[in-house]
Amino acid sequence: MDTKRMILAIALSIIVIVAYQYFFVKPVPPKPIAAQQQPGGQGTPGQVQSPAGATGNEALPPSGATGQSQAAPVDLESLFTEKKAEEAAAVSEKPVEGDIRAAAEQVVTVETPDFTARFSNRGAALKSLVLRRYKDDKKQPMELVSDKAVKFGIYPFHFWFQGQDAIFKQLNESLFACESAPQLQVQANGLTTLTFRYADKAANLSAEKKFVISGGTYRIGLEISVIKDGVRRDAPVVFGPGLERSTSAVGATGGGLRLMWFNGDKSEGKEFTREKTAKTANPAIETANGTVSGVTYWVSYHTTYFAAVFKTDPRRSKITYSVIRELLPENKSEGYYYLVVTNPAAVFLGPKDERILKTQDAEFPSISEVIEYGWFGSIARLMLRGIAAIHDVIPNYGWAIILFTLFLKILLFPLTYSSSKSMAKMQALQPKMKAIRKKYKNQRDVEQRRLMNAEIMALYKQEKVNPAGGCLPLLLQLPILWGFFRMLSVSINVRHEPWMLWITDLSKKDPFYVLPILMGLTQIVLQKMTPSGGDDTQRKIMYIMPVFMTILFLSFPSGLNLYWFFSNVLQIGQQKLINERIGQQKKEEEHEQRILKRKKGAKNI
Repeated sequence: MDTKRMILAIALSIIVIVAYQYFFVKPVPPKPIAAQQQPGGQGTPGQVQSPAGATGNEALPPSGATGQSQAAPVDLESLFTEKKAEEAAAVSEKPVEGDIRAAAEQVVTVETPDFTARFSNRGAALKSLVLRRYKDDKKQPMELVSDKAVKFGIYPFHFWFQGQDAIFKQLNESLFACESAPQLQVQANGLTTLTFRYADKAANLSAEKKFVISGGTYRIGLEISVIKDGVRRDAPVVFGPGLERSTSAVGATGGGLRLMWFNGDKSEGKEFTREKTAKTANPAIETANGTVSGVTYWVSYHTTYFAAVFKTDPRRSKITYSVIRELLPENKSEGYYYLVVTNPAAVFLGPKDERILKTQDAEFPSISEVIEYGWFGSIARLMLRGIAAIHDVIPNYGWAIILFTLFLKILLFPLTYSSSKSMAKMQALQPKMKAIRKKYKNQRDVEQRRLMNAEIMALYKQEKVNPAGGCLPLLLQLPILWGFFRMLSVSINVRHEPWMLWITDLSKKDPFYVLPILMGLTQIVLQKMTPSGGDDTQRKIMYIMPVFMTILFLSFPSGLNLYWFFSNVLQIGQQKLINERIGQQKKEEEHEQRILKRKKGAKNI
């Protein structure tokens, strides 16, 4: 009967997992498509040209650049050459009637409940975007515009000038006119449009950039147009050279910076730092360029916790990217990573929070896929929702993890009990198992091994023991453990969230290694309490596992160590109750067997 119950529990667990995967989980993103990388050749991506007469480092500013916003931008035309952008359909526009430009550089600051953005009229670009509710690893306000942008003078929403097409370079350096006040305040339900205009009558060139900013959201609407000689041009908008202000040493920046795009059915992606760069005419610079082919509905430029997601037009938008690697002394390098999107309609610029991203699904379908949970992603999402629901009641993620662990233990108790009972029976069968193995001494003989296995299986059937019954909870723990690991590693919910005392960030490792050591000690205690079906040698080998896990968990998030430690503590309590119950049942069975023997003996008399 117990075996039947266990099989029923297994079947129900499998049905629940399969049903959840089928109805609620989208397919796992496939392997990234190959980048379109073509080093060398005039006018092809991957080639870098220095200005005439350059002798190497002349194309770059000094590596000790101060980072001042007034620094003269480097002539990117001397650093990379790409194919000239294809012109849009030749729609006839009126000639430019007069010049429109500002007399001096102007910065417009827009404050919303979620962020503070600073736009410069020099090229109508984003100079700063600070998130109000988040901080960086140095506890400073979270700045999403990279401080490395000053290196080449290319900021988010600048144009990407390609090949010999100088109009975009001219626009980046020009002072757009903006009639807005220098300070704008947008309330939670408010809306404002920031419009930058530029016109050059002599060049018959005009451009306009509109940023539609609404309060209570991280979305910014984009309306960008460029008209040259009466023809409306595709507008290549750039984002880069990084996301977030640099908080690490040179050589480590750019780690985890990824590109992802969605084609309406599935998402694909790549990591910038894994792009293979090619040498250029400038010995201090290496580059790589690529194109995202096919239909796309959005493209994301993101790190672990934050993202810039551009809404694209599947019919008109083109997506390319460029990597510039500056070679530094002592085998170090500095990376600059650019995403180029033509004709974007909007951008989400903010945190990779499940609840916040869900509000953008209508405009950015399946945008939650930018949170890359990896294997067992559905389990990670399910656990995050459970922990977040508890956090809504108890505003501490450490205690939320503990309560969620308690809930899991109660949910899995029937399987744990069935497993422990099966292992206890296996332990009781060890003398009979040894006798069978001793009976068939020649293990190399195929026939004897077959007879031995048949006799062992008959013993299992006679004693109603499932030899695999003890493995089920362990198999269930593995996806739960991995789901917890991924959830704690990529979920912004637990980023910088404290528990108590020395645990100030559940997404980081325990600085004093207290939790992983406690986890290992409780694992050893649990190992001693748990019935084992193996021989003495196998049981001794099993004690290596807690030591291995302790070493492995030293660098894991403290939230994961908290979950596993508290899970062990609960399991120890459960195991004590289970062992007492199994012992009591064993005594009752032995008592019933003695009574039966007495009755049989009385009948024989």
